[in-house]
Amino acid sequence: MELVITLMILLLVVSAIAIHLTQSNNTPFPYKKKIQLFSNSERAFMLMLERAVGDEFRILHRVRLTDLLEVRQGTNKRTAQTAKLKASGKVLDFVLLNKTDLSPIAAIDLVNAEGYKQRPDWFLKGSLDTAGLPHVRIKIKSGYTPAEIRQCIAAKLGPNSKLSPLNVKKVKSKGPTRPIRPLLQAHINQATAQEAQAAA
Repeated sequence: MELVITLMILLLVVSAIAIHLTQSNNTPFPYKKKIQLFSNSERAFMLMLERAVGDEFRILHRVRLTDLLEVRQGTNKRTAQTAKLKASGKVLDFVLLNKTDLSPIAAIDLVNAEGYKQRPDWFLKGSLDTAGLPHVRIKIKSGYTPAEIRQCIAAKLGPNSKLSPLNVKKVKSKGPTRPIRPLLQAHINQATAQEAQAAA
């Protein structure tokens, strides 16, 4: 009798383990939280972009082209389906929105020398140009300054953008106005000459 009870308990334990293993592998929600939402270059650029134009625009990250554009009414069904299919796989790195009405102002893509956005995408560019939405492509590099990013965006938006250059306070130099080394060398030469005269 004890052997039967022991076998039943053992069978229940094995069954429970088997059920747990099959359920954990076939769970309908096999997700975990990402540690980082942005890559290092995206995060660095985002911080600079906020400093450059954050006062004028709201900034969105990773926006699908289908969220920005829609097919014009009157387009035949086949052309509309093809356009939607092509647009569905396109993602823009950043989008600038008007702060008051949240309308899209410009799309920004970071260009990596080895990335998939290295070459201009004719479909993406043509779609954005047709819709009247400027597409700014900025090469990834270290040492961005907010003024450089702002200037690049302002150039793409045109003269009506009202993006003025960043106000940078000019700092007065507190250092010498002439190079120090030649003065030091002249002072050392003069001291050496005086010592030579004193020794003679």
